[in-house]
Amino acid sequence: MIKFLKSIPFQIKSAGKNLVRHFVMTLSAATAVMVTLILFAAFLMIAGNVSGFADHIEDELRIHTVLREDIVEEEQIAQAKADIESLSGVKEAEFSSKENELRMWILEKGDIFAMYEGEKNPLHNAFFVSVEDPEQIEEVSDAILSLDVVENAMYGGNSVSQLVSLLATIRSGIVIFVFLLGLLAIFLISNTIKMGIYARANEIAIMRNVGATNSFIKFPFMIEGMIIGFIGSLIPCLVTFFGYQYLYDMMGGQIFTNVFALQPVNPFVFQIMGILMISGVLVGLIGSFLSTTRYLHWKR
Repeated sequence: MIKFLKSIPFQIKSAGKNLVRHFVMTLSAATAVMVTLILFAAFLMIAGNVSGFADHIEDELRIHTVLREDIVEEEQIAQAKADIESLSGVKEAEFSSKENELRMWILEKGDIFAMYEGEKNPLHNAFFVSVEDPEQIEEVSDAILSLDVVENAMYGGNSVSQLVSLLATIRSGIVIFVFLLGLLAIFLISNTIKMGIYARANEIAIMRNVGATNSFIKFPFMIEGMIIGFIGSLIPCLVTFFGYQYLYDMMGGQIFTNVFALQPVNPFVFQIMGILMISGVLVGLIGSFLSTTRYLHWKR
């Protein structure tokens, strides 16, 4: 172990020399990583914003819970709130007085309903209930409706359930696509590193003849892979920084409405840049490790 640690400076120096000596191979591998990471960056920007849209929509999903007409006293309302919030899956119940209900009705339907203000208000007190898991909104709505103090509970029906299901599918698709892009990047750099190994077959054979271990032979290639991955991530980082900032300013920070508000440039862009750099280094490390391990095993 001590010998290995002492050899690290030599290995790093050797990796640097090999990168310069085989510049075309280095450029080819870095370009492969760069192209993949540009695609990865574009997808991360889309995925991050789609996830933000989904979170915003899910936060707005609430069950409109209308109380019975006779639930008007503060104590009755407080007890109704406690009963609703005690149900499994309920995050919070926000009270809406009958006056507030009428104001929202007027805003939605028109000033003609202002005639019902005051004593003639036919609406009931209500709660807007948010849920912990949007996928359980139907079950929570049924549980709320079973309470004695509740007259009606509405959340949007099948259309909302389908929307929640669609958002869950989008999130699953995001994870799968990220995984596939990672595999693609590893495959590209693994093949490029493999070409470099074949080009240096005589050098590897000499190292083996003088007693070098597989670990000693592999380590410079792994360092090269990490450096190549890092170099390949630089241009995607610049594209992400300037590209997203331009897009954000051009769109005014949103797509059509504030429901589809874009993620703010800071810290969103810097988070993606960090992911790209780490991904580049890891992809280079894994790709070079797999290539050298396979080659050395085959040449044993």
